[in-house]
Amino acid sequence: MYLLKKCNTDICLLQETHFRQKNIPAMHRSHFPMWFNAGSDSGASKGVSVGISRHISFTMVDKVIDPEGRFLFIKGKICNTMLTTENIYALNRAQIPWSIEVLRKLSQFRDGSLILGGDFNVTLNPLLDTSNGKSTICYRALAKLKQVLSSLHLVDLWRTLHPADRDFTH
Repeated sequence: MYLLKKCNTDICLLQETHFRQKNIPAMHRSHFPMWFNAGSDSGASKGVSVGISRHISFTMVDKVIDPEGRFLFIKGKICNTMLTTENIYALNRAQIPWSIEVLRKLSQFRDGSLILGGDFNVTLNPLLDTSNGKSTICYRALAKLKQVLSSLHLVDLWRTLHPADRDFTH
């Protein structure tokens, strides 16, 4: 929590929290008094959380919590402006059809501005986003996901800000 406060974070999205739905710890801290969580009681590593800073006057209107702990939608108001936040932690296999289905649900739920964050377990540009320049997902499926993201007016913010940088986690 110290690092989030030090970086003046207002909205925090965490993935792979490993929280059990029936035993989610109280994460309320003075800087982040409001937390929303989706956990899972299965043994797999899942779980997502969204924290809202005390500096944000947020009023929740609605939420959707995935019972498997893979996604969390929150709709609310900040200064009378509607905002939808989604945090996603996609499957490691069959992530394209799963992600497209979650994005379809999101498009029906969302209202106002959208903040979407998380881990899709997909590299949209394998040439730049992987160490070997290859994807384990066929390019047709990647193109379909890109089309759905574009239809929702969503962009990979890091890639937009760093269009030619090669960077990856493994």
